[in-house]
Amino acid sequence: MKLGRMVTVILAAACVVSMAGCGQKQAPAGTAEAPKTTEAAKEAAAEPAAAENKEAGEKIKIGISMQGNQSGFVQYFTSAMYEYQATKAQDIDMEVVFADDDPAKQFSQVETFVSKKVDAIIIQPVDKTQCAAAVDLAADAGVPIITLNTVTDSTRNTAHVGCDDEQAGELQMERIISVCGPDAKLAYVDAVLGHSAQVLRAQGYEAVLAKNPGVELVVHDTGNWSPEESMRLVENWLQAGKDVDAILCMADCQLTGVITAVENAGKMGEIKLAGMDCDPVILKAIKDGKVDCSIWQDGLAQGENALRLAILAAQGEEISDYIIPYEVCTKDNIEEYEKKAAERDELAKKYF
Repeated sequence: MKLGRMVTVILAAACVVSMAGCGQKQAPAGTAEAPKTTEAAKEAAAEPAAAENKEAGEKIKIGISMQGNQSGFVQYFTSAMYEYQATKAQDIDMEVVFADDDPAKQFSQVETFVSKKVDAIIIQPVDKTQCAAAVDLAADAGVPIITLNTVTDSTRNTAHVGCDDEQAGELQMERIISVCGPDAKLAYVDAVLGHSAQVLRAQGYEAVLAKNPGVELVVHDTGNWSPEESMRLVENWLQAGKDVDAILCMADCQLTGVITAVENAGKMGEIKLAGMDCDPVILKAIKDGKVDCSIWQDGLAQGENALRLAILAAQGEEISDYIIPYEVCTKDNIEEYEKKAAERDELAKKYF
């Protein structure tokens, strides 16, 4: 990392797949509603004042536990926090650790932050159910804790910063039905079962399907955020004679494998494909006509605003959820998202 900052970064050996908010492969029970969307006007809230703590000369300390440091989106979130600290909050101490997609490890990290008496915590939960205890631990200790990108079953977080994953599922499904028609036969590749993004995006799919009774959901199963698993999954579907007009993926990392499976089956152009995240490879596939759409989420805005709110909370300010809308990227507006993706990826290269 190229970090000439007063930032303590503890790197654990990462073993994680590429996707926003990607998590470990356990399947916890239970679901929770997505945090309610705040008004965009709340972005106009004042930036944190000079980050001085109660004691003269003592700096605000922010502890940050991320899922794993090899996911593209985790790098986007984290890079945005590094950049915000470097340009707007040089007078805070920021410690970043990575949980390697292990809920127990993440709980221990939050426990350590509490014992160090940090002023606020940011957590990107590995697991929707199992990481609720980490949120409760911080709340019990009176430490503000902001969930970033993914949610837990706990309602005791101080605020949430992210996108509405149910909206992502709705936008993607609506787009594909508009392209394939009201009698379409569809399949979709799940993310890791039980991960909050999987649960909520699936809810978005189901909400749209309920409004379109003529659309048939032929099959769905998990690709576990993995290109290889997703490729094998779709290969098996097609070899088994599953007749579908489109395949939706909950992440572009999965879609890369699905593209290979569809190409190998000689069905490219016959089966519409949809992804999420606007990965550069998928943006090129949209331009080339191989993929119909991908759903854009602003990883940099999520990371920056998580740190901004954490500093405000550490200063005793009232904060609330900050939700960034998803957007649909198609061939018609591809240039806009190519530019955004290039800026995003350039910042990630600066720190990783």
